[in-house]
Amino acid sequence: MSSLKVRDSALKAIKRYLCSSKGDALSVDVEIVSNYLQLLEEQWARFCGAQQEVELSCGEDNLEMEEDSRIQGEEWYTIAKANFKRLITPPTIPFSRTTTTTSASLPLPKLQLPIFSGDPTEWLTFHDAFCSLVNANASLSDGQKLQYLRNCLKGEALELVSSLAVSDKNYGEAWELLTSRYKVMCIIVDSHIKALKSVEKVTKDSAKSIKHVLAACGCATCT
Repeated sequence: MSSLKVRDSALKAIKRYLCSSKGDALSVDVEIVSNYLQLLEEQWARFCGAQQEVELSCGEDNLEMEEDSRIQGEEWYTIAKANFKRLITPPTIPFSRTTTTTSASLPLPKLQLPIFSGDPTEWLTFHDAFCSLVNANASLSDGQKLQYLRNCLKGEALELVSSLAVSDKNYGEAWELLTSRYKVMCIIVDSHIKALKSVEKVTKDSAKSIKHVLAACGCATCT
């Protein structure tokens, strides 16, 4: 097989692993992720060796195009590897224990981070919860906050920020991408209206039927 075919084959494999790396951390088995990570490294080694041979033999006219292929491969590999490592070792948020006369002997509750998949009707709830639990935590760096943010996202919302490397400088950009996409009141209102229209009408004039409709509309006092 020629170096060009080996390079293209490895590049396609790396792209497949990039897609696989965007799975939900709660539903992916750690052993499976580890195997994916090993396969990714093997394809990356194939890609680098073949790409070097291609660049040495392509000539000046095609060198720029081949360098673009290298850049593409590096980007896919870097993001996929970061995603796989994130799935294997999800971070935990450090919270300091404050010793007071009233709560020193009480255990801290287990922290439950919110999950957001891109549904506009869930944005405000996610926004307030994440800001309270993570964004306002002064003990975290922006890079750590970005890591937590990525762990709280899935689906369309995760796709929106998946290309950003986990670093202090990218947290603000990631948060801005999400807020500019989802903090649009007309979209939120429209989504709520559609949700209300999808609620089934009451067929019986009973307290149980009315409570069912109120629950579907999100009324917390009806339960």
